[in-house]
Amino acid sequence: MSFTDAQLIAWVQHFVWPLIRISALFMIAPVLGARAVSPRIRLLLALVITAVVAPLLPAPPVTAPLSAPWFSTLLQQLLIGLIAGFVLLLVFEAVVMGAELIAFGMGLGFAQLADPLRGTTTPVIGQFLTVMASLLFLALGGHLILIEMIVASFATLPIGSEGLGIDQIGTLLRFAGIMFSGGLQLALPIVIALLTVNLAMGVVSRSAPTLNLFAVGFPVTLVAGLLLLRAGLPALGEGVVQLLDEAWVLLGALLRL
Repeated sequence: MSFTDAQLIAWVQHFVWPLIRISALFMIAPVLGARAVSPRIRLLLALVITAVVAPLLPAPPVTAPLSAPWFSTLLQQLLIGLIAGFVLLLVFEAVVMGAELIAFGMGLGFAQLADPLRGTTTPVIGQFLTVMASLLFLALGGHLILIEMIVASFATLPIGSEGLGIDQIGTLLRFAGIMFSGGLQLALPIVIALLTVNLAMGVVSRSAPTLNLFAVGFPVTLVAGLLLLRAGLPALGEGVVQLLDEAWVLLGALLRL
């Protein structure tokens, strides 16, 4: 039994193109693409999913390696996978931004910790809310929905098609503002309450000038912030779920599902 070069290239590309799209998703997707997850685990998961999905897909157009159509298809698959993960990553960045606003209002802006999920430093409140958002994401089956949507995208955005257009990229850029609006929406109730506490401490310092404001005001603000954070956890959870719902709708529109 012998095989021609064209047949070998066709078989390799039939497996490699889905692998590139799925691997690009796992590089940037929240939770699945976190730095705490070993690259070997991500690669193994991408290989397993590709091995299941690739035989079910129609044969893609065969392109000569390192040719212009080959590079075009490569960039299309990378772009689709990266954008699919980037949409959900914006939601988690909105959570971190809201947590930073809360931390600065509490006086905990200086308490920075290494965030293994994002690979950067974040306030301790940000790490707490990031873990909460990650648990919500997993509890709601977000990782399964994401894998299901990227697999379904091979039917709506087949390999070798025109891929994502300028309109879809513009829609994504407009949605990127959710990182600011969503973070402010999550943090605004607690920030307003902390502002009231700070104003009260300012009135106290004016009425009693001899009072050491740093010795009294910081513990009061910190305790008030923790109590407000505890009371606002259900609302914060609902806000994160709402942001995830908006992200799923946008992702479905981008992938034409």
